[in-house]
Amino acid sequence: MMRSLAQSFSSGYKRGQAPIDEYEWKDRIFGKIGIKRVETKRFVRFENLSIRQKENGYWYSRRSHWFINFPFCKNDKQLWIANAISWFLFMQVTVWIMIAMSALVALIQGQ
Repeated sequence: MMRSLAQSFSSGYKRGQAPIDEYEWKDRIFGKIGIKRVETKRFVRFENLSIRQKENGYWYSRRSHWFINFPFCKNDKQLWIANAISWFLFMQVTVWIMIAMSALVALIQGQ
């Protein structure tokens, strides 16, 4: 199961049958979890779905883990590593910008 910093979550009740065929099901500690990989032009999303089937519908809990889609990544492990590196570089650039801004403010206030 892949984890990411960007996640979305939804839960609720839907009428009808659960989309069981769309997911690959695995046994986990708290029951079965359906996992589906959805790939778009810019992002890859891993959906984790747990359901409780009822008479007229089902209760669901869906968590999606979002990753930036890098075309040179051949498998999911490489995708995770590329995203970790991109987040690390993004955070470094953000810190550098904050340091430069605080130095600029200090310079302006010192005049």
